[in-house]
Amino acid sequence: MPRATITVQRKLTILRDADERQLNNKESLKSIARSHGVQAVQIRNWRKQRDVLSLTRPRARSLHKGKPSTIKYLEDAVIGHAFEMRQIGVGITYNHLVIKACQLDEGFRAKTYEVQYQLIRRLCNSNCLVNRRRTHVSQEHPQEAIDRAEEGLSEIRPILSAPNVLKEYIINMDQTPLPFSLASSTTLELEGEKTVTVRQTGNSKTRCTVSLTITADGGKLKPMIIFKGQRGGTIATRELAASQYRDNMVLSCQSNAWQDEENMNDWVDGVLVLHLQQHAAGSPVYLFLDQFAAHDTASFRTRMDSLGVTLKLIPGKCTWVLQPIDVGIGKPFKDRVRQKWFRWMINHAEADVDLPNASRDEIQQWVNDTWQELPEDIVRNSWKKSNLSWFV
Repeated sequence: MPRATITVQRKLTILRDADERQLNNKESLKSIARSHGVQAVQIRNWRKQRDVLSLTRPRARSLHKGKPSTIKYLEDAVIGHAFEMRQIGVGITYNHLVIKACQLDEGFRAKTYEVQYQLIRRLCNSNCLVNRRRTHVSQEHPQEAIDRAEEGLSEIRPILSAPNVLKEYIINMDQTPLPFSLASSTTLELEGEKTVTVRQTGNSKTRCTVSLTITADGGKLKPMIIFKGQRGGTIATRELAASQYRDNMVLSCQSNAWQDEENMNDWVDGVLVLHLQQHAAGSPVYLFLDQFAAHDTASFRTRMDSLGVTLKLIPGKCTWVLQPIDVGIGKPFKDRVRQKWFRWMINHAEADVDLPNASRDEIQQWVNDTWQELPEDIVRNSWKKSNLSWFV
């Protein structure tokens, strides 16, 4: 049987479990080790190395970093430069650090490019610097957005901490575009292939808008889907009106599949009002929205006042660190919808036949199923971003 390698993350998990079971249940180390498929001596050794393990990359499978880097003398300057650039939000690559090292050392500059690249890549990996795909694009310094978010929270937290404020009536709603085709831009392929083709459906440019609404206690209100079409057209009056999902979500049409003032009223009637019908007397209601134009019209503010809802707009250019749906809901929601699209696409894929287009009914099914499956813990945690929690 081949030897199994165990990640640092799993070693630490086993150590925590062993500590708890020995303390509370007085179990022997052998029985604990057996339940995890390891030897007791391994757990003893990991306990001795606990401090080092806690400082090691979670996915690492060994504490030994191998042969020391031959450019260790450049580490402080090169890695320090990388951290400085990332601190101000500048994107960097291995090539950027190769150039930096060449500027610092003539001996490094004399090496071939292939050697330079591998030396820099290995130096980065030993300092836990890895390639990441961007999740946000901004022209300003990231700290400026964080400062605005902290300033906004300093005003919001005392309001939300009042004893008569219930978390089920602290509400956030936001829209996210959802393409009908969710093909990934990356794929597995044989090394060295010059052309990498990814098939997608014929309506790859078609999209809808999904409005998601959550509450601070982990609640999920009805989703809303806005398809491209006319409000009084055939799609809205016949197809969507007869949809099997019309009781689980609000369905609307707009000429560009955008959220506008008219379908904001649809959202109020179909989502917000239904939630407020269970409103406890004496408990205020707070609705947090971003500064999208349709959220700040005079008619919408008047409608909120008539419902007894206090409308609060999240400070501009910091929704990516402050708005709960942006922080914790958007990615897990779209990831789960993408999985459903991919299974559907695999079932319909044939070598010599064009891929079919996803229908509006299938989009509704994926959104409905995904929203019902999304755990409440994810919703609650989206209000608790590290250092930027909405609650004290």
